[in-house]
Amino acid sequence: MAVIVVGLILGLSLLLAVMSRRGAIRNSMSDIMVASRSFGALLLFIVAVGETYSVGTMIGVPGAIYAHGASYAIWFMGYMCLGFSVGYFINPMIWRLGRLSGALTVAEAFRWRWGSRSLEILIALLCIIFLLPWVQIQFAGLGIIIKHLGFDINYGAGILTATVVAFLYIAIAGIRAPAWVSLLKDFLLLFAMVIGGLVVAAKFPGGVGGIFSEAARLFPEKIAVETVPLTKNVTFMISTMIFQAMGVCMFPLTFQFVFTGKSEDTVRRNQIFMPLYMYMYPFLILTAYFVLLTAGGLSNPDEAFMVLVSQNLPSWLVGMVAAGGILTCILVAALCSLLIGGLLTQNIIGLFKRDLSSLAAVNITRLSTALTLFVSAMLAIYLPALMLGINNFAYFGLTQMFPAAICAFFWSRSTKQGVFAGLAVGVAMVFILVGGKIDIWGINKGFIALMGNAIVTVVVSLMTKPDAVTEKNNRIYREYDPSADIRGEEKAG
Repeated sequence: MAVIVVGLILGLSLLLAVMSRRGAIRNSMSDIMVASRSFGALLLFIVAVGETYSVGTMIGVPGAIYAHGASYAIWFMGYMCLGFSVGYFINPMIWRLGRLSGALTVAEAFRWRWGSRSLEILIALLCIIFLLPWVQIQFAGLGIIIKHLGFDINYGAGILTATVVAFLYIAIAGIRAPAWVSLLKDFLLLFAMVIGGLVVAAKFPGGVGGIFSEAARLFPEKIAVETVPLTKNVTFMISTMIFQAMGVCMFPLTFQFVFTGKSEDTVRRNQIFMPLYMYMYPFLILTAYFVLLTAGGLSNPDEAFMVLVSQNLPSWLVGMVAAGGILTCILVAALCSLLIGGLLTQNIIGLFKRDLSSLAAVNITRLSTALTLFVSAMLAIYLPALMLGINNFAYFGLTQMFPAAICAFFWSRSTKQGVFAGLAVGVAMVFILVGGKIDIWGINKGFIALMGNAIVTVVVSLMTKPDAVTEKNNRIYREYDPSADIRGEEKAG
């Protein structure tokens, strides 16, 4: 029954993808990549939330609390809340940069700001290389969900089926399709987490209080926050929270979603309501401790949530919960692959063949998206440990764009040489610190690399001089009046 429910929901998602084509311009790169910057508050909110709360929320959070205890919950909730605060100020500026530059990707936005093709290529390559592990993570989560459907489904066949569905979303309507399907996915994901929490509270003697009392008695180390020496714990946790809060805003998909917004004000208002989704975390925490008490000794802690679901819910409800998780995996994989395809087309191939027609660019993007999905699926099937092992490199590497963004928004004296050098040094330090397992005073390795990045950016910028293009575009950015832009659109309409 669970498999039938999953199949029906996947079919419904494809119907929503077809419906999303209404008003779309099929052979427009602007429409494929950023929906012609037409998303209002609701769609922008849904598509942004869809990436922020991915399969890592449903699978990874309970699994990490099950394995490591309360410290993980405090860290995760802390950096997400801080990230939303940072995004309130940064994301509207990202939208402005995209609006003025006409950028379809993050690499194009930074190229416009400093007029640097070299910087564009560096950022495009950085995003392409470090987004691939993110696609594989979705497939890893998909494998866990498939395992608990109560039906013998081959892992490879499940991955390839998800790959086909992900490509169909993009082929049908570009970024519009994942946005519409996210409406269905979010309902199922929230439903799954709430149901899981309610089942836990109803089944355990003493309810919520009984769960925590029993966990404190049997697993005191999983309730106490301090699981490592205090000074290192606090230093690492705070530096990690700050670093990852900046990373939330610098993730390439964040740029892509922000670019789809109708206006700067839409983006800002959208950011205010993003934290509402965090109400799901108390349910996930309950789930983790319930499974710890009732199904201890799991070989893979990430299975905690699906163990709860498969052992305590009827088959049709298991299908609904699994469908929400599967859609989450597919949508994030589709969006990452679309962005990689767009970067290849716009920022790599486009540099060498600048006379590409709109139709040719769209077709190359779709082909690149399909190739990315296929390669990611093969890596997930044959080299899963390798891709999961470089996940830290991915997040650490992508967050190195933060100093460049701050310079773009706030520092007119910054130069393309300084930003390029800082970004290159930051990424190099990530590989050295993480690859060499170098620990400096317990500080997050990515945060240390970010500080080195920022210092080099400032020093090199002060040693060089902004060129005419940099000064011109900086002036355009600072003199932009969002209210005048809105009035102009209303007048044109």
